[in-house]
Amino acid sequence: MMPINNFNKTKIKIYSTNKGIKVVDSPIKIQILNILEGQVSEADIVKHVGKSKSTISVHLKNLIEEGIISFKSHPLDRRSKLFYIVAEYIGEIYPNQIIYQMPEINSPLSDKEKLFTEVFRQYKSILLMHGLQLEPLEVKAGVKIGKSLYSTLSFQNFDELIKAIVDKFEQLGMGHIKVSSDNPLILKNKSCCECEDMQYNLPICNITKGILKAIFEEYYEMEVSIEEVECISKYDDCCSYLIETKANNS
Repeated sequence: MMPINNFNKTKIKIYSTNKGIKVVDSPIKIQILNILEGQVSEADIVKHVGKSKSTISVHLKNLIEEGIISFKSHPLDRRSKLFYIVAEYIGEIYPNQIIYQMPEINSPLSDKEKLFTEVFRQYKSILLMHGLQLEPLEVKAGVKIGKSLYSTLSFQNFDELIKAIVDKFEQLGMGHIKVSSDNPLILKNKSCCECEDMQYNLPICNITKGILKAIFEEYYEMEVSIEEVECISKYDDCCSYLIETKANNS
């Protein structure tokens, strides 16, 4: 079954706050939150969202009351405020969206590794079936795993690091990694275990993203961004990861 063409990208954002879990389904509030990378003035928010100052003020007040954002005085103009996010973004819900194919259990669950792999795949499928994408939490889990894996890799230079990653993925049954581009760095995984037999309209290999993020951040000793630009679940030929350091992006 192929993905439907009129995929609805409307989404509800989920945040963990000091007042509990909060969901944001207002398109205007979501626009505001998308703008708040760092500290942003109300004037800039009004400009980017394209709504009146009074409308933006109401939404900002509500987001503050919900514990999702906060503010401080502008250092150059005490009459102006800078707004920023204080809650942890933990995922999003795509209303009325389903996973198009649930993974089958095709072989006996004969050992602990197979059992826990299948538990993860089925659990993730159920979340996706209900339109629940917990990318930030899954990436965070992947980062923790990646830091542990990094300590087991043996290498002297970058080329040896890549070979160590390839070997580790093969050893753990995580897929077959190869480099498809050096600049920018793009890794392709031809047999990704994370999205095997799943069909969805979005990239979903967030654990793998977190693992690669941690490995390259440990190596470069700086922040690294990972974007899954292709995913087998979307009928791409492979899962591809664009890897860039903060220095590359600046």
